[in-house]
Amino acid sequence: MSRHQTVLVTAATGRQGGATARALLAEGSTSVRVLVRNPEVPNARALAAGAEVVVGDLDDLASLRAACAGA
Repeated sequence: MSRHQTVLVTAATGRQGGATARALLAEGSTSVRVLVRNPEVPNARALAAGAEVVVGDLDDLASLRAACAGA
């Protein structure tokens, strides 16, 4: 039985997080959820074409819990 996985990538508009998210999207075997502070920045908009974008902050526990739900 195959299990569909969702991976949460934090700091997705930065250099490391963005590279990780893009690599996962290119590989194509998992759903990608990206945590961003501002969904309107160009990097977040670009990721939205293939990833689920969630707004949050590493300093906001409630937003982290919401972002992690199901991932």
